Amino acid sequence: MSTDRIKRAIRLGWDEMSASYQATTRISLHDVHYAPLCPGERELNIIGEVRGKRTLELACGAAQNSIALAKCGARPTALDMSPRQLAHAKTLIARESAPVDLLQSDMERLTMFTDGCFDLVISCFGLEFLPNPDACLRECFRVLKDDGLLVISTVHPLTAFEWDADAKALWVTDYFNPPIEVWEEPTDSAEQKGLTFFRGFQEIFNLLVSAGFQVERIVEPAPYDAQSASETDGKKTPYGGAYWESDRERLSKVPFAIVYKARKPA
Repeated sequence: MSTDRIKRAIRLGWDEMSASYQATTRISLHDVHYAPLCPGERELNIIGEVRGKRTLELACGAAQNSIALAKCGARPTALDMSPRQLAHAKTLIARESAPVDLLQSDMERLTMFTDGCFDLVISCFGLEFLPNPDACLRECFRVLKDDGLLVISTVHPLTAFEWDADAKALWVTDYFNPPIEVWEEPTDSAEQKGLTFFRGFQEIFNLLVSAGFQVERIVEPAPYDAQSASETDGKKTPYGGAYWESDRERLSKVPFAIVYKARKPA
């Protein structure tokens, strides 16, 4: 099966979902988000100082993270394969007067960039949509400067399994062979639906090391509790909304995301 067909179906699925997703999901333009209902960069301090650094965001959606990085003094480029997601990004960038360059492209193929041109590559919820993450990680390594940083937030492998709301427990049927999620979003092809790939810690770690990276930190963000997440307490997750609030009980017991911080050796 051609991976281009899979990626095309994922692009069409995101085009279909984009308007609803952007309308119902609250995403900060002032703090980098890593996981729903969880603290962002201001508290987790995964990236650190970005002033003056050239950054690349992969699978940027509406580029909220790149806008937040620009407000911290970075020089961001943001990339996504969905034109409708990028249309939302253009609107936000214009509204915020944020200096973010946008590109429509496949994150497995970064041939438009020269070697060693970025200080930071970041992707939040993009790796799980790649049929061939190895190609993407090798491209990330190539476009990063020596001592450059890669930060990837992707779905936690336990996200693949069903939550039993009555038992308040997760049914992990076969961790070593997680299911692949088949999307319900319509496309113009009956032959291929969009897919989400769930990958274990070992697989992602080995892919990063194989690409040449040194893994420095792994974070499984835990959500704020409902009280501390309220605006009256002065805390507000950079990534939330009604959909995520309805899933708060599960997210408070099982991590939704895992963040990998890796560096290209100097």
